[in-house]
This record gives sequence, structure tokens and C-alpha cells, in this order.
Amino acid sequence: MRLHRFYVLQPLGEEVVIDDVSLIKQWTKVFRYTQGDFVILFNGEGTDITYSIEEISPKIILLNRSSLSPSYTPHKKVTLYLSLIKKDNFELAVQKATELGVTTIVPILSERSEKKNIDLDRLQKIVIESSEQSGRGDVPTILPIITLSEIVETQLPHDVSYVLQMGESSLRRHYNQEISVGLFIGPEGGWSDEEKKLFQEKNILSVSLGSTTLRAETAAIVATAYILE
Repeated sequence: MRLHRFYVLQPLGEEVVIDDVSLIKQWTKVFRYTQGDFVILFNGEGTDITYSIEEISPKIILLNRSSLSPSYTPHKKVTLYLSLIKKDNFELAVQKATELGVTTIVPILSERSEKKNIDLDRLQKIVIESSEQSGRGDVPTILPIITLSEIVETQLPHDVSYVLQMGESSLRRHYNQEISVGLFIGPEGGWSDEEKKLFQEKNILSVSLGSTTLRAETAAIVATAYILE
């Protein structure tokens, strides 16, 4: 029987006391856990720890460690700079990028962005659930919205940064297994001429994923999958 994984923000020792009301409610009402059942916890330190439920009540659950094993942590650091697009599409891209192993997600406000705001709390919930489901041992960082001009004016901390644009040479021709990568994905309307100029000035390489026009969320997923394979 496959055990469910849960991300927690606390040290994981021999014994663990769970007092998070929402987590207790999920375990008792949704999963209907009882004494003797097992769960897997991880806290971003690279280890999956299996615990047995020793005591259970509406206010606390006491766990006792049963076994531990290393969890998967992405070996590359990929930062996804994703322009704001329609809510459902943006959330889909965030979910899949998390499953694939993106390290950091930065919502970008570009000139042609369809939205101007985003629910960061909801995105945090999405990346936690996606990390739990996918088996990765950490959770991506989601940063607040920033404008494209602000981010490209900073010193990007990557071995290489790419921006996806139609009509450019293939990403496959340029990517050389760098460990730290920045990936810029534009809005549905594409980058403006001024934004393209910014990328060129900052030596951010323009690449494409082929001859067809991809939706922003599709481009984010495909490019991320290729880099993290």
C-alpha cells in the first residue's frame, strides 16, 4: 500500500507531535487515519521519514519514527521566470514545474501580461501538494511578483539564462548541461520590442522550442522538462 507524503515545517526526530489543526483534520476526516497507521513526512532536508501513529486526538497526533530513506532532490537549480497569464494556466505551469524539479518560481509582470496580480498563498499550497505527490524532498521557492525590467537589471545568479521566443534557434543547440539555469517564459501575446531589447542588452540567450506556437504554460513545461531531464 502506497503511503501518503506530507510536508511539515518542523524538525523530524524519533518522535514528532503534530498540532497543526488543518493537518490533523485532513488526517482524521479525509484519510481517516487511526492508531497504528503509517505516514511519510519530509521537511525539505532531503529525507523521507516513515512514522507510525501512536496517539491520535482532535488536538494532537503523536508519531514514532519507523524508518527513513533519502528523497529525491533536483540536482540542477532552475529558476522559472513566468509571465503572468490566466490564473488556471499559470497554476498548471507552477504545478508541473514543481513536479519536474524547478527550484524557484518568479511571477513576472511583463508589458503584455493578461493579469496584474496573483494569489501567492494559493501558489504556495500548490507547490507543497505537488512536492508531496511527486516524491521530491524539497519545495520550490515562490517569490513575489516583479516586473521584467526590475529582474533583468539585477545580476542573475545563473550559469546561463534563456528566454523563449519564436523564430530563434533551438534550445537543444544551446543548452550544455549547466547546473544553474534561468528560464524566461513570456505572456500569450509574446514579448514587446522593448523587452526583447532588454534581453539582448543583458545577454540573455533567445531560444525556441520548435516551429509551432506554444501556449505559455506548454512552453514552460516543455522547456523545464528538457533542462531537468
